[in-house]
This record gives sequence, structure tokens and C-alpha cells, in this order.
Amino acid sequence: MIKRGSWDPAWEEIHKSRKLGKYPPEELVRFVARKYYKVSSREAFRFFDLGCGLGAASWYLAREGFTVFGIDGSKSSIERVT
Repeated sequence: MIKRGSWDPAWEEIHKSRKLGKYPPEELVRFVARKYYKVSSREAFRFFDLGCGLGAASWYLAREGFTVFGIDGSKSSIERVT
């Protein structure tokens, strides 16, 4: 069972002071291009973005037509995204 507040508080401090993750990681873009660009039904593929931060990777995957779920323990990051 995960208790509320069990995330590493260091990430909240990092996200409060900086805007990280403006663009999706290059490794993710390459991986998705190699493995999934030729599939006909992208929405059938689900990605879970654990520690999504500002959502750059989630945004990219959703924009490409995939089903995406994201979660982050930083309240500041979630507030910036919503």
C-alpha cells in the first residue's frame, strides 16, 4: 500500500524551482518510432508515464495517437500541467 506523501520530497523541491521536461526524451521518440509507428491502431497501445513531471512524454505519446496515463508525486508539476 502506498501512503500519501510517500514520494521523494526532493522532486517537489526540484519541480517548484525549475521547469523540467519541456520536451520528450529523444530516447522515447526513437523507441516509439522504431516499435510503433507502423501499427495501424495506435490507440490500442497503452503507455503509463510514471513520474510524468510536466507531461512532455505523455503529451508526445497522446499527440501520436496512443492511450496514455501519467502520475507524478510533485504537486507543483501536476498544478502546472492542469
